[in-house]
Amino acid sequence: MEKQFFNSKEYKLENGIQLIAIKKDTHIASIHVGMKVGAMYENVNEKGLFHFIEHMLFKGTHKRDNHRINQDIEERAGSYDAYTDYTSTVFSITALSEELEASIELLSDMMMNATFPEEEIEKERKVILAELKSDIDDVEQYSFLKINEMAFEKSPLRYDVLGNAKTIKSFTKKQLKDAYEKNYIPNECIISVVSPFDHELVKEIIERYFKYWGKGEAHRNSILIEKNKNVEKISYKKNIEQNTLLFLYTFYGLTRKEELALEVLNHKLGQSANSILFRALREEKGFSYDVYSEVDVTENVKTLYIYTTAEEEEIWEAKEVIETCIRKIKNREIDFDEKNITHMKKVVKTAVASMLEDSEGLGDYVLQQKMMNRKIDAFADEMKKLDYIQAADIYNVAEKVFCAPTIHILLNKN
Repeated sequence: MEKQFFNSKEYKLENGIQLIAIKKDTHIASIHVGMKVGAMYENVNEKGLFHFIEHMLFKGTHKRDNHRINQDIEERAGSYDAYTDYTSTVFSITALSEELEASIELLSDMMMNATFPEEEIEKERKVILAELKSDIDDVEQYSFLKINEMAFEKSPLRYDVLGNAKTIKSFTKKQLKDAYEKNYIPNECIISVVSPFDHELVKEIIERYFKYWGKGEAHRNSILIEKNKNVEKISYKKNIEQNTLLFLYTFYGLTRKEELALEVLNHKLGQSANSILFRALREEKGFSYDVYSEVDVTENVKTLYIYTTAEEEEIWEAKEVIETCIRKIKNREIDFDEKNITHMKKVVKTAVASMLEDSEGLGDYVLQQKMMNRKIDAFADEMKKLDYIQAADIYNVAEKVFCAPTIHILLNKN
């Protein structure tokens, strides 16, 4: 893995923008612009505010209306994306390298000059409310929303990044524009550019289009860290075809080596077609088509979920199967031999190698690393740490994490 370091240079521009320029042998340019604003920094009456603002940046600037923005994005002939999560908001364009400057100019205009047209706010309000309804209609997504509500009392993780119908309906143009002007400031912005061009040329282009963005004072709410509650509840929903079962654990305070051991364990637990849960629930019992586990090591998030579906008369046995699997791991009754551990390490390393090969994936990775104040090439050190992880590390982290879960069961109300 040591030979796969990328050719990068980091800059801090005069107005505070942090730039990561990566030179790569590619015909593609991938630009990611990230703001250190996300759902974790919203008050209770602001839930969904930053997601709404993300949508509005596509709806008009001083020089472009929404149709022109869409047309200019389309003309890049590549892909574009925007997302808001708990800790950040990110906008990106990936296109042919010859489109680099035009893409940067477009993103700079959107970031610096959004106008929030009143008629577009009302249209987008309907779009976001429809998006919210889609999440409620989606049984899997709805189950995650319900378990988060149960698991946390005050943590931002209790709330959907999209917000709720009440807050979405309440946002005014002034509230959206004030929050944008207060939080979209260059000294809270990180930009990554992966392209075939020299670092200094990339820096010159970024400065050309972002230099008039004036510094501001960061205003950010403190984040409440809260462990999940150890509760078990049943919810009911009408006219659903499948019943769902979710376990949630939080794991604040682990070392990075322990988190790596947890990621290795998570793959064996529920991320492959040969995982412990897949074999126990699907292959042996035939309970479920959907079964997986997922872990999020993002700063201030730190969650692990186990999800499956089953018929109502089988949901309780499915719960027992999951609890038995976890108990056997903690009691070291499931053997993690050297062959298994080597395979799981190889999976993690393959994912890293794939990310390094992909310009868009690499751009997003280094951006998120910088957002969390980590080294952008931290993967190299982590791959070395991974080599030293043994079965004892996996069992020890299992004992720390797999205790006091939140458990949610969703059943058909009919």
